[in-house]
Amino acid sequence: MSREGAPAKRPAPARAAGTPIWVWLIYILGILAGVIFAVSLLFTFGALVLSDEGTGVSYDVSWLAIVLWGAFVAAALITWLVRRRQRR
Repeated sequence: MSREGAPAKRPAPARAAGTPIWVWLIYILGILAGVIFAVSLLFTFGALVLSDEGTGVSYDVSWLAIVLWGAFVAAALITWLVRRRQRR
């Protein structure tokens, strides 16, 4: 039994507006990783250039850190590119 004027179907739930939180999290981690990577390179380059010892400056590179920070940067870049193509 339907009442007069009542809708036949329930309205579809509205999609959440805006960017999902997981996308913001990936963007933030990617930007943070890029900044850390850039500052580390600049600091190392500055130590090499400004050192009085010339080639006597040594540095230890953590390959795990490079892979981890690089993965965050790559994930942010890929997410940005995929979302940009979806908007077109």
